[in-house]
Amino acid sequence: MLRQRGAWVVLSTALLLAACGSSSPDDRAATTSGAEATPLAVPVPDAAPTLTADEGAAAAAFYARKTVSIIVGSGAGGGFDTTARLVARHIGRHIPGTPTVIVVNMPGGGGLVAANHVFNAAPKDGTAIGLFHEAQVMNQLTGAEGVRFDVRQFNWLGSSYDDPNVCIVRSDAPVTAFRDLIGRTEPLAVGGTAPGSNSYDAPRVLAEATGANIRTVGGYSTTNDVRVGLERGEVHGMCLGWESIRSASTEWLRDGYVQVFVQNGTARHRDLPNVPLALEFARDQTSRVLLRLLDAPSAMSKPFTLPPGVDEPRVRVMRQALAAAYRDPAFLAEAAALRLDFQPKAAPEMQQILREVLATPAEIAAKYRQIIQP
Repeated sequence: MLRQRGAWVVLSTALLLAACGSSSPDDRAATTSGAEATPLAVPVPDAAPTLTADEGAAAAAFYARKTVSIIVGSGAGGGFDTTARLVARHIGRHIPGTPTVIVVNMPGGGGLVAANHVFNAAPKDGTAIGLFHEAQVMNQLTGAEGVRFDVRQFNWLGSSYDDPNVCIVRSDAPVTAFRDLIGRTEPLAVGGTAPGSNSYDAPRVLAEATGANIRTVGGYSTTNDVRVGLERGEVHGMCLGWESIRSASTEWLRDGYVQVFVQNGTARHRDLPNVPLALEFARDQTSRVLLRLLDAPSAMSKPFTLPPGVDEPRVRVMRQALAAAYRDPAFLAEAAALRLDFQPKAAPEMQQILREVLATPAEIAAKYRQIIQP
């Protein structure tokens, strides 16, 4: 994860190459497929100052008998939907007044439709929570068509995972080793949804930055549809956050139907010590910067937010409720059953990542946009 403003601009080639080195002894001891990894309860930072007694009473009076909607920027069945429904089942009892919490799916544009809706049209009274793809920050950075929001103005509540992007490939595909794709004549087809999502952007950036012959097949409605396309043989693989891959494709990984053949980030994930980093194959320094830019939003994966304009006390109510849900033993038990390993971040950490991404030099942002354009 980036630690300094504009860090990918000032990181030297030597530092980036060093980050791609061998994994630690603890990493090497971890499982390689992730199918047997055990979800861990990660401490959740305090989300906001404690409410005063008057603020708590006002919140309880407001939320009693209300319905809170979590607006998800994807269809049913994918990782975002699964996370939203898990949170919806537990967060209500941590909101004063214990409102009913429901999930509303609003797919389209890799989360763009939901992001625009939450920013511009959703109620600004604390009854509408957004959950859309963190990579929408890249759409804002690159000036993508249809962006009608500013991620800096959302009232962020917290994110769910530190979730590096990985790519899986069917074990019967023509090529299963990433290094063999570099310079290959025939492309490997990888399925995706829409620009602005990991499933679409990641393979395109990987191909440009490494020379791997990957053809992105976009247009799937949800990542679950991509999985169906992979099963049908329409595509050979897909790219997605590791948490989503691990939780939704456990049987595939366990049975060897698919394998993870490349991962993003600056260090190999503890579950994937034998899977190469894309950075190991980067063509040049510009390629390394592009790969780091691709990776940055994954440090705040599956983020929850309120629209701009919500009263500050209700923002604090929801930040505290989300943090409390992440600590809830019943939530953690259900997350473990679903094989979801949460690494939550509070709003200030998310806002720092957003500032870093949006500080990217214009020429790099333009290059990134050129790569992900359909």
